[in-house]
Amino acid sequence: MKTKVLLRADGHNKMGLGHVVRSLALAKMLEHDFDCQFIVRDPSQTLRKLIESEGFSLIRLNDRVLPAHEAQYIAHHFLRGDEIVVLDGYHFDSSYQQIIKPAAGKLVCIDDIHQTHFWADSIINHTSGISADDYAKEEYTQMNLGFEYLLLRQPFLDAAKNRAIKKGKQPSQSAFICMGGADPTNATVRALSVCAHRDDVSECHVVIGSAYLHQDELSDFCTRSKLKINIYRNLNADNMVVLMSNCDLAICPPSTVALEYLCTGHQLYLMQTADNQAYLQQYLIRNKLAQSWIKFAGGDEKPVKLKEIHQLFDGKSDHRLLKHFRKLDYDLHCSFRMANEGDLLLYFKWANDPMTRLQSFQPDPIQIEDHRAWYQTKMADPKVMMYIMQYKGKPVGQIRFGINGVALLSYSIDPEKRGKSFGTYMVRQAIKELEKDIERPINVVGYVKEDNLASNKALSNLGFKPIKSDQEASIKYLLKAG
Repeated sequence: MKTKVLLRADGHNKMGLGHVVRSLALAKMLEHDFDCQFIVRDPSQTLRKLIESEGFSLIRLNDRVLPAHEAQYIAHHFLRGDEIVVLDGYHFDSSYQQIIKPAAGKLVCIDDIHQTHFWADSIINHTSGISADDYAKEEYTQMNLGFEYLLLRQPFLDAAKNRAIKKGKQPSQSAFICMGGADPTNATVRALSVCAHRDDVSECHVVIGSAYLHQDELSDFCTRSKLKINIYRNLNADNMVVLMSNCDLAICPPSTVALEYLCTGHQLYLMQTADNQAYLQQYLIRNKLAQSWIKFAGGDEKPVKLKEIHQLFDGKSDHRLLKHFRKLDYDLHCSFRMANEGDLLLYFKWANDPMTRLQSFQPDPIQIEDHRAWYQTKMADPKVMMYIMQYKGKPVGQIRFGINGVALLSYSIDPEKRGKSFGTYMVRQAIKELEKDIERPINVVGYVKEDNLASNKALSNLGFKPIKSDQEASIKYLLKAG
């Protein structure tokens, strides 16, 4: 059974839909490995359809659940201590977190303004310009900051991977304008007014949401303007990417929509519409990744650093975030035990897996008689420590250390569990188990075949350093104690 992820976020015409949209993006990244469900207070019919159309179930909070008692209600009715809770909203303060944290398995906060003390196991801030030191948090809190952790829907990440750099300014330009789904201050018309005063903008593509409240004023502007204005409502991500990619510039608030546009790699002008957007706006302008709309209005704009944008927005945040949530899941549900006589056939099955044999320095199939003799010898050797890692009570991998001055490492993962980051997690945690059992830190050495890309990458990511090898066609790695 998949681990449950409960995502708590709200959205309506006053606060906008940004929290729900980025939580949906995260849920889509996780859905193959996790059971994702949303908890939303008083969702509109449109918001319900949006969440359910993406394949996620929805728990609705109503007036019977008072905001002051909400955390207790969720903890009592929905949390068993083995799930991951994600909070995305500025009203989930320290008091709220302190109620949820002990009731949940793991707590994650999505935050970009650091205005409270955090009790979460993990904080995700997908903007830049903020450091871990800006946050008041617990010592155990893990930080995931910057564009490496972009909470964007898959079509935008794909666009970042596949885009081409546009060169030169076009004599007649098309502008993309999207001021958020609600746009309570009607920044949309202000942006159109700027474009109307430019001789080089001939067409505007305006995206509004179902919560947009200024339709009459927008219609009146379109009737009077010389611009060709196309209005779009409630575009899905695929259509939004196509529209963005076909526009030469964009005017957006420094929010998720701006980050989406940067994945297409064109000229971006920022119009701040909320206080919490200040950090991102300052960072993007300071690093010449975007410009102020005031520069655009005054005809004083300069080219942005498109190559740097392409490097920063690489479209791989889904892999990084999935890996992070897997670690949270494994922290909850993985355990280690010493191997015993009853594991002989399990080791035999894993050792004879074709891929395991291919990556072994002795690739021939193993006979059961040879395996039994080898296994019994290892079990009887006090200098050999053999562990089984279990996930939710079921074996998923084995790891062995031969201790002779250093700990010689050997490990394998159940073939059905490969590709889920179990190997990296197992090696890291097993070293801690080993040092606890032998009651001292120890250097760890591992040999990997040169063409075993997965294991080479795993050990490198764990901090192992390559050293001169005494085995042919192998790379020797060393992880120093401490």
